[in-house]
This record gives sequence, structure tokens and C-alpha cells, in this order.
Amino acid sequence: MDSYRMTDIHMHIIPGVDDGSFTVEMSETMLMMSWIQGVRTVFATPHSSAFLSDPDLVWEQYRLLKERTERLPFSMRLYAGCEVRFEPRDLDEILTHLRTGRIPSMNHTRYVLTEFSTRVLRQEALGMISEIRKEGWIPILAHTERYPDLFAEDTLDRILDMGCYLQINAYSLSDDPEGETAGRAGRLLSEKKVSFFGSDAHRLNHRPPDVEKGLKYLYEHCEAGYADAVAFGNSKKLLMPS
Repeated sequence: MDSYRMTDIHMHIIPGVDDGSFTVEMSETMLMMSWIQGVRTVFATPHSSAFLSDPDLVWEQYRLLKERTERLPFSMRLYAGCEVRFEPRDLDEILTHLRTGRIPSMNHTRYVLTEFSTRVLRQEALGMISEIRKEGWIPILAHTERYPDLFAEDTLDRILDMGCYLQINAYSLSDDPEGETAGRAGRLLSEKKVSFFGSDAHRLNHRPPDVEKGLKYLYEHCEAGYADAVAFGNSKKLLMPS
């Protein structure tokens, strides 16, 4: 794994704000686990419900974690983001919160880590993405492999043509390799439709950081330039502008 490095753009690492890490000590352990597996940069992406519930608490806990991260005995960069849940019924409300800054984008860019219900229908997704794009935001579709209806017909091609990007969870490539979710993740990589990797890590007793096997799969099944882009290049170029 020494040859791999990764930016994890999807982690519930801010302590005590959503169903992710419970404490700052747990967050530090999760960051250490991630670093051992090759992660060098993490985007802290709590659910948007956390910002709607108590944004001051989220930012206070983020600042605390960032200060603690800077004192860790290994180098890990931490950036702020959010996993923004979109449903047709509250689309306008969520777009308003993005516009006013109550819900943050990824590191103050126009990119938004976008989550749908796993039962989302392709026409619902296309409609919401159209409205998000009209507002000038660029969706990064979180854990794309979880949305089976989006794999029908040419839906994902249409989503990409609308200027969106796709993220998959690294663990999906090793979790039940014969399963449908792993198959969809592998298909997306083979078709070079993936732009970002994430762990979607939550906490130590539920979905801990697990990217090592996924990174290995990426570099064994994809050409090096594309693998580098997915692992860290696209995030550096698009989400961490100089």
C-alpha cells in the first residue's frame, strides 16, 4: 500500500453531530486507520440534517477536530464538506440553504456531495439534478453504486452529460464481491465513469474506515493515470483549488 495515496471525499468524521463518530478520540482513531490504509486527505462530510439542526455545533466540532488533527503524529489534511440529502419534496428548501450557506458545499467550491434515497427513480434523479445545475451547483453523486434504477438505460450517461461527477465507496469493491452493489461499482470503474473515491466511514462499530482493498482493486483493474485521478488527482484539481 505504500505506493497508494488517496483523498477520501466522504467521511462522517466530525464527532457528535450525526450518526458518525461519537467522540473526537474516535475521530482521531478513524483518521489513523485511514492513514495506515493510504489516505492523506479527508473531507469531513456530515449529513445535511446536522447543519439544519445545529450548524454552530457542527462548525465548532469541525474546528476542534481540525486543531486535533494538526497535532497528530502523522500528516493528514482535513477539509469541510457535507453530504447533502435531496428529496423531490424539499428540493427548493435545500437549494435555498445551499444558496445562503447554511448547508456548505465541498471546501467552499461549487461542488456538492449529493445523496438520494437508494430507491430514487431515474426520472426523479434527473429532475433534481437539472434543478441543482440551474442553481450553478455541480453534483458529485455520493455512493452511486447504491442507486439501482440509475443503471437502467442511459441514465448515468445523461447524468454525466449534465456536468455531474460520480463517487463510489471503496469498500463496495471488496464487500461481497459477487453482490450487485460490488458489480455496479466495478462496472462504473471499468467504464471510467468514476471521478472520486470515498469511504463513507461512520464510526468504529459501524462502517469503520475501509479503503485498502478498494484501492488495491482500483490500481489492479485500471490504468495508472485513471487510478491516480480517482484516488487523489480529481479531488486536488477540483475540490482544493489553489
